Amino acid sequence: MQKAKIILGAGGLVFGVLLCELILHLAYPQVYRRPEVWRYDPDLGWGHVPNGAGRLVSPEFDVEMRISATGLRDREFAVGKAEGTRRIAFYGDSFVEGWGVAIEAAVSRRLEACLQQKGERVEVANYGVAGYGTDQALLYFEKNGWRFSPDDVVMFFYGNDLWNNAARKGIGAERGFKPYFRQLPDGKLHLRGVPVRKSVFWDRDLSALPLPRRLDSYLSQHWHLYRLGQKALQPEIKPAQQQAFYEGLYGVDEGGRFDPAWSLTGRLLGKFKESIERRGARPIVVYVPSIVQIENDNWATKRDLHGLVGEFDLQKPNAKLAHFAAHYGLRLIDLHAAFAERAASETLYWRDSHWNEAGHALAGQVLCGELAQGTP
Repeated sequence: MQKAKIILGAGGLVFGVLLCELILHLAYPQVYRRPEVWRYDPDLGWGHVPNGAGRLVSPEFDVEMRISATGLRDREFAVGKAEGTRRIAFYGDSFVEGWGVAIEAAVSRRLEACLQQKGERVEVANYGVAGYGTDQALLYFEKNGWRFSPDDVVMFFYGNDLWNNAARKGIGAERGFKPYFRQLPDGKLHLRGVPVRKSVFWDRDLSALPLPRRLDSYLSQHWHLYRLGQKALQPEIKPAQQQAFYEGLYGVDEGGRFDPAWSLTGRLLGKFKESIERRGARPIVVYVPSIVQIENDNWATKRDLHGLVGEFDLQKPNAKLAHFAAHYGLRLIDLHAAFAERAASETLYWRDSHWNEAGHALAGQVLCGELAQGTP
């Protein structure tokens, strides 16, 4: 009798766990799996694994990440440019890379298809890498990108690039060390941190880990209930860090506390222009609006969640980019107005703050109108 009760109780417990797992899977998924398509790079901090492939899984999406032989999340391109063909190269972070969408839906493919429909012979290459700031994207172009022989080089700027540019380590999904620039008193930029030190982040050989660590890794990537428990026990980001993050981007900052970070970003954009033009291409900067700038409810939620205090101007990054564009003679395409208008009728972002397919489609549409041949 006692044995039967134990078996019955154990069976009930297993059934309850499986039922909870099924409910979470259907109604409130939790797992996140990151494919091994990024690796350590001594010059850039990290980059794509040539011919790498895997699936990027989050509670919102499950998409294939496939890398070309030349390290792009894109198809293979011929080494030489065909006669009469225009080439456009996109640089930036996970927005350009196409985080959360199939590559066919990414902004680079959207632009290419639109321009081709207008009769252009054009190739648009996706040089986006998750976690890159302006600094790494610039170095990436100088290392390899010029070999594509682009006619136009488009640098996408998203708000957290401000902090990527100032940091010595990745601040997003990539946590390794990175190259970084420091501005000298005469305004020139000095590259530091190279060759990049390899961190243990890039030595994730699961087969060499102790069994408990391997089990933890497996459960967190495949079991929703386990991942939910992990999230509940994770330490929260300190309020002071959240305050600084948003205050630097959107705060009035009358004391100029964050001016050095913005000045560095501006100088990097200036260097971007110099480097691109030296290779005979046209530089273009695209401003990627953040979800808090487009969805009022999202900003209100974040203010309450993080206890943000002080005065904020959500158009501050746009104004900063416009100032840099005027100062350095850069062409700037600000996507904010188009996204703000469309957001009244359509959701353009995943909840993780990246563009969904509709966001990529809209960005491609706007850029098509701006970059079509004959557009001033």
